[in-house]
Amino acid sequence: MSEPSPPAKRKRTDADVSQDQTPHRSKIWMPYGDIILQAESTQFRVNRDVLAKNSLVFQGMLTLPQPPDEAKIESCPIVQLSDSAQDVELLLSAFYDPFHHKAKLHFSVLAMSLRLGRKYEVLMFKSDATSRMHFEFPTKLSDWDRRMARNQLECIKPASGIHVDLLNLAYENGVYTSIPSLAFHCLTLYTLLFIGVKRDDGSRATLPSDTKLTLALAMERLQIFQRNNFDRLREGYVFPFVDQCESPDECEEEQRQMFRIECRRDHVDLSFTIGPWNKAGGGTWAGRLCADCDKLAQAEYNVGRSKAWETLPSFFGLGQWKDLKDMD
Repeated sequence: MSEPSPPAKRKRTDADVSQDQTPHRSKIWMPYGDIILQAESTQFRVNRDVLAKNSLVFQGMLTLPQPPDEAKIESCPIVQLSDSAQDVELLLSAFYDPFHHKAKLHFSVLAMSLRLGRKYEVLMFKSDATSRMHFEFPTKLSDWDRRMARNQLECIKPASGIHVDLLNLAYENGVYTSIPSLAFHCLTLYTLLFIGVKRDDGSRATLPSDTKLTLALAMERLQIFQRNNFDRLREGYVFPFVDQCESPDECEEEQRQMFRIECRRDHVDLSFTIGPWNKAGGGTWAGRLCADCDKLAQAEYNVGRSKAWETLPSFFGLGQWKDLKDMD
């Protein structure tokens, strides 16, 4: 007797899709809550006074009269939000948990704090998230040096591809003062302009086309600036050496070796732009000259380095540091 054939797969219908979107309760469902927020198909039962205490926008919204025929669940009015369910859950979790903002924020929490902090005027979240961005990607060269000495994120949880995600977040939310140093750091990720950076979950952090173009133009400008700075160092500003040079022949040969690779027309090492002398080129320049020549060369190098930092925003089409302002 032949085996019965398996039933044919049923095509998904509009009714199936509708079932997928049927509202469901989130884990944030306060038994004494008096209002229900719905984001996408997720509902959150919360307290009006908690919303009003933390958000100026919610505070104003809750004072508006409600229509008599509005939808309710268990006598609680339902308010539809246009935000993602994930963002709203993170927002409400932070409202109810005063210790939610830890020393190192996960990117998703940071992004929510910026996006919804601005939208709903949750000043504490917006200020905290912006301060973290400013700390990691500063406007002063001395602060950047301290940041590079640590060589890791301190108040944002590190993750693969996070600098790309942070750059997108900065552009989207108008954290313009952090963009120059953050974008510069992203340029050290050479595959960034083409295929993005792989995240820990296997997805890719990518940039939109206009940002890619901005970074491509910035790389060209940085390359020209660096080449000119090398020429300035090479053509008499540092060499020939100080009169008290301990080993003129050796220092002259070292000078030639130092510039031979770095001045190739098809090569740019961004560490020579704003990196400190002892780390430029992976530390290949520091200590190669005698003490007196090294001191003079470092001083001249720092002149170009300071100029590079001063003009860093302009490489990315952002004008000057003094003109940069974050979006309110």
